[in-house]
Amino acid sequence: MDFLMRSDSKLSDAQWKAMDEKVVAAARSVLTGRKFLSIYGPLGAGVPAVEIKSNGSKKIAVLPELSSDFTLAWRDLETAERLNVPTSWSEAVSAAVDTALKEDSLIFLGDKDNGVTGLLSAPGKTIKMTGWDKDENAFAAVSSGLQYMLENRTYGAKVLVVSPDVYALLQRIQPGTGTLESTRIAALIEGSIYQTPVLPAKTAVLLATDEQNMDLAIGQDLVTAYLGSSDMNHDFRIFETALLRLKNPNAVVAFRG
Repeated sequence: MDFLMRSDSKLSDAQWKAMDEKVVAAARSVLTGRKFLSIYGPLGAGVPAVEIKSNGSKKIAVLPELSSDFTLAWRDLETAERLNVPTSWSEAVSAAVDTALKEDSLIFLGDKDNGVTGLLSAPGKTIKMTGWDKDENAFAAVSSGLQYMLENRTYGAKVLVVSPDVYALLQRIQPGTGTLESTRIAALIEGSIYQTPVLPAKTAVLLATDEQNMDLAIGQDLVTAYLGSSDMNHDFRIFETALLRLKNPNAVVAFRG
């Protein structure tokens, strides 16, 4: 781990431990993709690429680096040391949240400029989202998505991931049932419903998440490195290398408004 240059920083081992705990906790509170994707790895920081098999073909894909930088002021570190008070890690927490959102954005939206496919980039089927705020339209649409997967022999655990506005729509009691629509849909797919802010408004995606369909390849897992000092302050980078491996496009049914 010498490439992280932690020994060059002013932080003590105890401070590094405290910051690592804050960074990991902040990232976990935001990450959505990792709640249901199988993890392939971590493979190590030195692994530059992974193989992706899809529809009988194979290709080598580079593991993109996702990162966010932050700075700790020298005065804050001196104050913590001299007065023996806890160090504030708010800058590190903000950078961790930013990096986590970049990971989810890569998983769901991909990166067209760099040729990275996301779950919404190449779904097996796209269904128009119509009237999800009334009647049983959302329930019926998800049922259609499940039927598509069965017709294409796509099996395994299912989840539904939605944009925040759609999640709010599903928190209503359906007339005549006394049950939240989200509860009925979760029972239908025998899985969970998640929301993430990286999805565009009026968007949902039904996924068959078993590892034969998709997984998340990780080279270097989320970690903090020391970059050096500038103007007496101390610069750090939170980064990871990760890539969604979509092996079966039929495991993705997108609903778009």
